[in-house]
Amino acid sequence: MALPPLKQRFAELIAAPSVSCTQAHWDQSNRPVIERLAAWLGELGFACETQEVAPGKFNLLASRGSGPGGLVLAGHSDTVPFDAELWQSDPLRLREADDRWYGLGSCDMKGFFALIIEAVLPLLDQPFRQPLLILATCDEESSMSGARALADAGRPLGRAAVIGE
Repeated sequence: MALPPLKQRFAELIAAPSVSCTQAHWDQSNRPVIERLAAWLGELGFACETQEVAPGKFNLLASRGSGPGGLVLAGHSDTVPFDAELWQSDPLRLREADDRWYGLGSCDMKGFFALIIEAVLPLLDQPFRQPLLILATCDEESSMSGARALADAGRPLGRAAVIGE
């Protein structure tokens, strides 16, 4: 599988619905987002581990390099519920206007993962002295169950973190 260009990564992530909500009729799985990220990051040599938090809800921890410390690039894979009637265009389709990209999750948070991949591409031809971890959690917009499950697992992460929120 070839890694798609940046704009296509944005579009594919936005097109994958992943609403989290405490109201069951709005709530959706984030599996398509996690699977797509894992495929792309795996293609780039990251070791990808998924954690099922609840039925249909997953965290992704992708790592490259080993050892203590390292850097975590973290965000969430879910979005808020939406009313498509209130949007000027389809919220699940990337739209470009006025030199900007629009779509549900383009800023909070799906676009962050597309940008992370773009940022690490030029670094992949050299060994990492400490690990780089990319973390995508579930249900940040509702219950925080993804972050809680990660904390409960007691897995040590990096020395420093950038949270793309």
